[in-house]
Amino acid sequence: MGRAPMDAPAYLTKGDGRRLAFRRMAGRAPTLLFLPGYASDMTGAKAESLAAWAAGRGQAMLRFDWSGCGRSDGRFEEQTIGGWLADARAMLALIEGPAAVVGSSMGGWVALLLALAEPQRVAALALVAPAPDFTQWGVAASLTAAERASLARAGVFERPSPYGPEPTRYSRVLIEEGREHLLMGRPIVLGCPVRILHGQADPDVPWQLSLELVERLTGGDVRLTLVKDGDHRLSRPQDLALLRREVEALLD
Repeated sequence: MGRAPMDAPAYLTKGDGRRLAFRRMAGRAPTLLFLPGYASDMTGAKAESLAAWAAGRGQAMLRFDWSGCGRSDGRFEEQTIGGWLADARAMLALIEGPAAVVGSSMGGWVALLLALAEPQRVAALALVAPAPDFTQWGVAASLTAAERASLARAGVFERPSPYGPEPTRYSRVLIEEGREHLLMGRPIVLGCPVRILHGQADPDVPWQLSLELVERLTGGDVRLTLVKDGDHRLSRPQDLALLRREVEALLD
């Protein structure tokens, strides 16, 4: 049997038999755990930049693909926030010792949920344009008549994506199950340090949401950095350098 290519991911088989693809680097603690955004995977610019930086300093890191995304098993239209939170908890269970969790967009929402569910394991959070509750304010509250009809008929609808030729898909189960994980209507009781980066030119997640998030987080060590000309992804070289500096400060 030939050897697998060097870039082939490892796989964790879940209780239902489906596999989650992940990449793990050994190194010093705490381990960086990267949570991608909606419909994204572990090969995005932020994940790759952090992985190269972590390798250079001998920092442990784990990144993975959500169920239904990238190389992980599952149909995307069947996934939910709770299911992706279960993915994150399964990945956290692979880590020995504390984790510093980096969450991008929807990954920021799941990172907050993970820290609430596993407060003894999550040592710090770094959130990039976090999108807590986006299934309500970003999807359900903005449905067009055609989108409602598509949800009723097929259980899914599509919107054009500014980030590629393929449209972005949203499902009825995502919206309905997302209501069980809403955070922005109450205090978010976390004691770990939190760093938030948000672009003020973000067309997808209003930067004012991060201001509200700062108000709702109960811990004292919470800092928000606004990038005036930054977009949603914050993946320009200067944005990636800022993210690395923030993560390095959290770790050190």
